Amino acid sequence: MNSTNKFVTALLQGDEIVIAKIYKQFFPKVLKFILQNKGTHDHAKDIFQDALIYLIVKIKEQNLKIDSFEAYLFTICKNIWRRELEKQKKWVMNDHVTKLIDKDTDFALFMLEQGRLELYQEKFSLLSDNCKRILSLFFNNTSYENIIKELSYTTVNTARQRIFKCKSKLIKLIKKDVRFIVYK
Repeated sequence: MNSTNKFVTALLQGDEIVIAKIYKQFFPKVLKFILQNKGTHDHAKDIFQDALIYLIVKIKEQNLKIDSFEAYLFTICKNIWRRELEKQKKWVMNDHVTKLIDKDTDFALFMLEQGRLELYQEKFSLLSDNCKRILSLFFNNTSYENIIKELSYTTVNTARQRIFKCKSKLIKLIKKDVRFIVYK
C-alpha cells in the first residue's frame, strides 16, 4: 500500500497512530504557510483540522482518488486559509459590520467552492497543451501584446479568437459534467 492510500485509509478508519503521523509529517508545512500569511499557530491547527475533515467527506462522497496526499492536503489548507483571509478583509472593509455565519454553513460553502475548483482543474487538464498555455496566460492577466509575443501570434485578434475558442471548449467540458448542476 502506498503512503497516499495508507493516509486515506487511516483517516477513514480513524487510525490514531497514522493520523498522528499525518500531523507530524504535514502540519509543519501548513503552519509555516499560515504564519507567513498573517495567521497564528491556532489558525493553522484549525485549518489543518478542517482540511482533514473535508478530505474525509470528499473521499466518502465521491470515492476521490488522490495522487499525492501531501499536495492535495496542502492545497486544501491553502484554499481554506485564503478564504478565511478574504472573509477577514471583507469584515474590515465593511467597518466591522458583518453577518455572522456559523462554522457548519461556512464549511459547506467552502466545500462547494472547493468542488467547483476541482471540477475546473479536472476539465482544464483535458484541454490541449496550446489551450492550457493560452488560458493560463490569459487567466494570469497577461496582456494581449505579451500573449502574442509568447505564442508567436500575428495579431491581437488572433489571440482573442484562440482565447475565445479555448474558453468555449473549457466551458463546454464543464457544463457536460453532471457535477456542474450541483456547483452552478
